[in-house]
Amino acid sequence: MRQLLFRLGEASDGRHYAFITDQPDIDDMFDSGYKTAYKHRDTSTGRELLARWQHTFSVKSKEFDIMPEEDALPDLLQKAFDSMMNRLVNGIDVFFCDYNLAIEADLPICNNVMDRFRSTDFVLFSCEELIGNDPTTQPYMVSYAAPRYPNSSNSGSQHRIYSKTDPFAFSLAINAIVTQRERDNLNGGHIRSEIDAYISDNIVNEQEAELAINQFVDVLSKYLHSKAAIDAK
Repeated sequence: MRQLLFRLGEASDGRHYAFITDQPDIDDMFDSGYKTAYKHRDTSTGRELLARWQHTFSVKSKEFDIMPEEDALPDLLQKAFDSMMNRLVNGIDVFFCDYNLAIEADLPICNNVMDRFRSTDFVLFSCEELIGNDPTTQPYMVSYAAPRYPNSSNSGSQHRIYSKTDPFAFSLAINAIVTQRERDNLNGGHIRSEIDAYISDNIVNEQEAELAINQFVDVLSKYLHSKAAIDAK
């Protein structure tokens, strides 16, 4: 049985980072990646100490079985995932999402969300098979840049990073995103709430986050129960 874990942290510069997974014991990697990437950006801890979150919380869902491998993601589950993310993404600058969240197959469950929420940068992890498993020759991550505001005269760049599940990879991803945002700010490609109003909305609280992830789990569990009943006939 699995559980979804959603973690949200406010960085020392006020940016909001979110993390969602169904794997146990990897939220520490997320924290370590942030603390290392922000070591020299968090002036409150001095020059040598790791950075600290200003504020953070975590919530877990009820237990569930993951969806077995299929050729395509059922439309019902895609809509449920999109609905969950719609409720979690407000005010989030960088969202770390498990590429295989709650499913067995390597299916692109996050594409709709990345296309819709352009003011948020995304790091999709558990992507070892997409990147390569040889640590001596393969990178920790592969980074793509999509136009942040395609219909604007200065579109900026939205990061879409496919990462290994590794604290150093997470640190590299955060550093790349922060650096790219600094460059975009110099060229007029800054975050624009007049285009994406959600980015200036209040972040989700613990109760809302727990409700959102449990509603996704409910849809998944009902789908698997229904599928099992059909297969048993």
